[in-house]
Amino acid sequence: MQKITPNIVDGIVHSDLKCFRCLYDAYYSYLCGLAISYIHNFEKAQELVNDVFVRVWEHRSQLKHPPFPYLISGVRNACYNYLRDTKKASEMTLVLMENLPDVALYNEEEVEGLVLMIAEVSSKLPQRCREVFTLHFNEGLNSEEIAQQLGVTPSTVRVQLKIALDKIRENLKK
Repeated sequence: MQKITPNIVDGIVHSDLKCFRCLYDAYYSYLCGLAISYIHNFEKAQELVNDVFVRVWEHRSQLKHPPFPYLISGVRNACYNYLRDTKKASEMTLVLMENLPDVALYNEEEVEGLVLMIAEVSSKLPQRCREVFTLHFNEGLNSEEIAQQLGVTPSTVRVQLKIALDKIRENLKK
């Protein structure tokens, strides 16, 4: 991963697209992992992170070095707004998110590796197991909602989720 120097930030401030691409490539995966940890929806997390980068570009003249705390704050706020607006989070979750510090909580390379590993493992799951996993972690549905949507029992959903999580844990140990 490339280190973002003050020169790269200065290039972004002066509308250098190559410098902006360096910033994007350096932090995109980490920020997606962070967003997923908040909202549990892979596609929406990617969308929110991209929206943050669009806002950075639109307000590039105000960008300061280091940009990482600003990006983390932007992603956290985007996730907070998404959860608040879609009413997918409890009031307590929203209060906790409001008070999170603007610091990196995870090692960027580890998060990127985990996201890729989870995507790979989930793509190899049996079809029903993959559907349940996707509906739960990407769409944020609970066991009863998934059961109703797929026409199975909630206990079947829980078993399929356990299988998926066991496969992921198994791969984490490797």
